[in-house]
Amino acid sequence: MLSSEWILALFTLLALSAGVYLLSQRTRVPYTLMLVFIGLILVPLAQVPVIGRPFTFLAELRLTPELLFLFFLPMLIFESAFNMDIRKMLDNAWTITLLAVVGLLLSTFGIAAALFVLLPLVGIELPFVVALLFGAVISATDPVAVLSLFKEIGAPRRLSMIFEGESLFNDGTAVALFLVVLGIVQSGFDGAGTVVDGAGLFLQMVGLGIVFGLIMAGVFTVIVRAVRANPFVSATLLLVSSHIVFITSELITEHGLFGMNLSISSIIATTIAGLFLGNYARHTLTATSEDYLGKVTEHFAFMANSLVFILAGLLFASSGIDFGSLIAPILITVAVVMVVRALSVFAVTRPIRVLRLERSIPFSWELLLSWGSLRGALAIIVVLLIPENLTVMSGETEYIVRDLLLALTVGCILVTLFIKAPLIPYLIRKLHINDPEPLERALNADLGIYYLLVAKSRLGTHRTRGFVREDDFTDLVASLDKRLDTAASERFALISRHGKKVFEQSLHLIAINSEEHTLKQLYTNDEISESVYRKLIGKLHLQREKIEAAQHDTIDPSKYSDQKDIFDALVRWLNRLIRRQVTADTTIGKLQYYRAQMIMARKVTKALGLMQKEAVEGVFVPEIYDKVIARYDGYRSQNAAKVDRMLEQHPDELSPYLATLAGRALDASGGRALEYLETRGLVDEHTEARVREVYGSYATK
Repeated sequence: MLSSEWILALFTLLALSAGVYLLSQRTRVPYTLMLVFIGLILVPLAQVPVIGRPFTFLAELRLTPELLFLFFLPMLIFESAFNMDIRKMLDNAWTITLLAVVGLLLSTFGIAAALFVLLPLVGIELPFVVALLFGAVISATDPVAVLSLFKEIGAPRRLSMIFEGESLFNDGTAVALFLVVLGIVQSGFDGAGTVVDGAGLFLQMVGLGIVFGLIMAGVFTVIVRAVRANPFVSATLLLVSSHIVFITSELITEHGLFGMNLSISSIIATTIAGLFLGNYARHTLTATSEDYLGKVTEHFAFMANSLVFILAGLLFASSGIDFGSLIAPILITVAVVMVVRALSVFAVTRPIRVLRLERSIPFSWELLLSWGSLRGALAIIVVLLIPENLTVMSGETEYIVRDLLLALTVGCILVTLFIKAPLIPYLIRKLHINDPEPLERALNADLGIYYLLVAKSRLGTHRTRGFVREDDFTDLVASLDKRLDTAASERFALISRHGKKVFEQSLHLIAINSEEHTLKQLYTNDEISESVYRKLIGKLHLQREKIEAAQHDTIDPSKYSDQKDIFDALVRWLNRLIRRQVTADTTIGKLQYYRAQMIMARKVTKALGLMQKEAVEGVFVPEIYDKVIARYDGYRSQNAAKVDRMLEQHPDELSPYLATLAGRALDASGGRALEYLETRGLVDEHTEARVREVYGSYATK
């Protein structure tokens, strides 16, 4: 039951977590590690006379299965799934899928078998089915601590994607397997029939989780599309979608649907819904709504993670577990989990390399995948789902399953957080995993030179206006020139080693970023329909991947989709099934398509031109700049010619519509002017909105 002390404890822990986050940024100590440590010391601190009195109210707040499973878990899963790039994930589909499914099963049964054999050596005869239950609990990885370290150190994006993708999908499979095994523990094992029934239940939970997640995502997509321009409403709907999908799945599993007994994995349903909404529905939002939603989901996930880890520390310190008497089984369990994890990783990655199913994983990555598989929030949540009164007999000894498995789980989590996590930065540096890719270095060099040249230009302006003293100006210019020489040397070294093509990649990547920004503006301004937007964003995704693979000279400007656009393909199939018109194929849709590409190409040449003029010698390598500009000038002229031909063929239909689009473009220009005034403090947000409402002729009506 809620109380004033409970609420105070909740917000006190949130305030503490904010302070811990700042401290972790300064000390470079993993944030999750510090949270658990704070939770561990709060309990004994509260028991110290006088000093601990202010902390006694924290005893009101406890980790409960309901709080963790129904409140925190949906948000954590949704945030990861929503921000997962499905195309990048599919590039590593074999690795992620096999690690999340095959690796999980190997880990679960390997841990169970090893503990079943080894724990009797220290006096604990653990029944195999209970050992299997623990294997399911501890095999799910937690990427939170690892990914935060990756961001600080600069690990490769593909490696981060593999870590996060594996964790996202093995969460659902691990919990589904756990629930199946828990049912066997409660009801007893009855030979092959139990195995068949368990396998059937597992497949039903996974399959129905996928289907139900897609259905619910479709419902929320339709609703969000209707309110896409309102950032508060659209963000609220997408945030609550995680809990609605999750809890509805649980209710259907518990009570059935239309008289049918159905078992749905709530985690898998929420994962699929989050992937669909993040890779399909978010494109229906305006730029403002999308930016707002991204910040809100990240903030909510930060608060949820903070509370889970600090509450975990409180749980560990107040659990009453006699860790001293269990030190031997805990050490054995930790060693078993580490060894089995390494074996399961190599058992998956080596066949992928031999069979060449996808780009192979370097040996250094395999080592980090083995070592960096930390255990955290999900293991805590799952082990607390075990009923407190669940007991099993092993020989003449009766075990309270939850207490024993909680002790082993806590031991594994503490070791991973306090021993494995701090060593990850050392391993990354030792294995040279954080060495940046040539494309990243080239992009940084180009943008670094631009940044420094702009700073030098602005410094000259400040000097002319009397904002900077002559002595300070001389020192600052010398500092800027020194950094410019460093950036130029980096560029020269890259060209010597990799040729100029890497800088052509870099410039193309900047151009694609400009195109995506312009495209989003056109969609927000209602100058293109959603179907045209999806067609063009699909084209840009394909081109970006060609650029990143150094295949930009093979880009096909007419191609706009492939087999990785799975959610778009699914929606297109449903549209064809119900014979719904796709507006991108209409006359007006084609006009929008060609006109948008014309505008995007013009914006690229304008933006790159302004950047290049920051220095007499140019920011970019001259011949590369000329080549890219010529390509985009060609795109602009080709699409302009197509627009002209369409106007000649359909003057009565398209001329009035083109005038409407011009009006919307003017409204957008006025809107950007108001936004500029707001950033300068000349108008407030409400005045800006009122001016748009009263004087906007197209975009606001």
